[in-house]
Amino acid sequence: MSEFSWRTRLENIKRLANEEFDLFIIGGGITGAGLALEAALRGVKVALVEKRDFAAGTSSRSTKLLHGGLRYLEHFDFAMVREGLRERATLMHIAPHLAEPLPFVIPIYSDAKRNYDHPLKMRLGLILYDLLAGASGLARHQRLDRDAALRLAPQLDSAGLQGALLYFDGLTNDSRLTIEVLKTANKNGAIVANYTSVKGFIKDAKGQIAGVRLGDEISGALLETKAKLVINATGVWMDEVRKLDTNHSSLDELKGQTLRPSKGIHLTVSAARLQVKAAWLIPSLTGHRFYFVVPWQGRVNIGTTDSDYHGDKDSPCANLAEVKEILDAINAYFPTARLQTCDVISAWAGLRPLIGDANAKSTTDVSRKELLVENADGLISIAGGKLTTFRLMAERGIDLAVKRLRERFSMPTTTGSRSAKVRLDGGPIQREALASFAQQLAASANCDAEMARHLVNNYGANAKVIAAIAQEQTAFRQPLIEGLPMIFAEVIYAVREEMALTLADVLARRTRAVMLGGDAVLAVAPEVAAVLAQELNWDEQEIPCQLVHFKSEVESEYRMCDRSR
Repeated sequence: MSEFSWRTRLENIKRLANEEFDLFIIGGGITGAGLALEAALRGVKVALVEKRDFAAGTSSRSTKLLHGGLRYLEHFDFAMVREGLRERATLMHIAPHLAEPLPFVIPIYSDAKRNYDHPLKMRLGLILYDLLAGASGLARHQRLDRDAALRLAPQLDSAGLQGALLYFDGLTNDSRLTIEVLKTANKNGAIVANYTSVKGFIKDAKGQIAGVRLGDEISGALLETKAKLVINATGVWMDEVRKLDTNHSSLDELKGQTLRPSKGIHLTVSAARLQVKAAWLIPSLTGHRFYFVVPWQGRVNIGTTDSDYHGDKDSPCANLAEVKEILDAINAYFPTARLQTCDVISAWAGLRPLIGDANAKSTTDVSRKELLVENADGLISIAGGKLTTFRLMAERGIDLAVKRLRERFSMPTTTGSRSAKVRLDGGPIQREALASFAQQLAASANCDAEMARHLVNNYGANAKVIAAIAQEQTAFRQPLIEGLPMIFAEVIYAVREEMALTLADVLARRTRAVMLGGDAVLAVAPEVAAVLAQELNWDEQEIPCQLVHFKSEVESEYRMCDRSR
């Protein structure tokens, strides 16, 4: 197994300072991770840096769906829906432990005002959705009667309920997917480092970008990396990176379009408070859109909003008014749930890097199609797109990069794309075999069935590595948070095998304890910090510093706020 730890990062920082790369990628979200893997699989010498932790932005704060985008049919974006459905199937092949088929349900009421759209139109849309999926479809949609709908959501308002429409899409753990992609890229030769920021660009005699100036955010060291080509995959920070170039293109060079950040907020609540056995699409009370109600990791996630965003891109938050807007819609359809703000375990926001017409009436009208744009000095930027199609975006991005490397540097032709066939780290076990693997793990590691299922569904074949770590000390077998299946061995694994360097890396993005545990995560933070201190050789001043930073990140990014939208 290729190590992917803090030691790997130290070695990679040295290599960044001393080697030249064919391709340098800025941004460690799902888009950058996909690009790094795609390039590495084609034999391109590639490096990637991220200014914070991997997936610290949008790639850990999505709705966590793998889907074609049912609502995109309203905009007649059939090609994009087809791509999404095919990529959904691809992810279920290459990452079966992180791509779970899930039923989605749309309620139908006799009162037309309670429906998202006319039932006949919705039924026709689902027929088209099935047709566009073709052989990659999970199962055909079906009509449910009233009783069947209520069995899937006993708190659903039964007054006027006529039934429901059921179809299938996919569910994932977004930040874990990003980490697995990066680990696979690392195994295939990519040089990767988090907490490494780009300070500027290096130019050659012809004014072409020939590398980057970097800052190690951990040590404070400055370094330079030579690279033939640079791709900016920083999402909503795309323009900030482009402006580091003194000859950056103006926004009107984005093929007549502009970067338009859109904020989407989500809430996590207890599965006991909102009882659903499938994902539900619940119409908004304030606009023509719906909220997803999705069972996830033993909790229920609700979201998302879709609105223009002009605030701090590093720490968007769920505004109290937005939270209440969502809760009002959910309570209107699940009246006995009576959800209040005190029921919200965590509230979080992500920013979509949409590329579209600045004059479009709302962000819901802006396409989710990605855009590749080149500066005159060779910088390539990519933005737009969505989680489900990250692999296809990466394939297109590296197609362009390889073409430019061939034209400008006479590099030999690389192999074609293989990313649709290569299993991600932890993914050798087929989904239908995961349950039996979890049973075997529970028996061999002497752990309970729920814990084994949790480990297998989040780490795949690597669950056995975590189970082995759990045998090192009794403390490593203890739950991180009472009532949740996460264990302290996952903290050790995150440091040794997933380049986690801080409390937030472990608790927010590797284990998802921040989203799932609420205030309980702050109570366990000192104990986790003590474990990290041993693994990462922290001095005595680092623990209190880490605790302060962690509490600040939790309160600013995973709690409701009173800031403006």
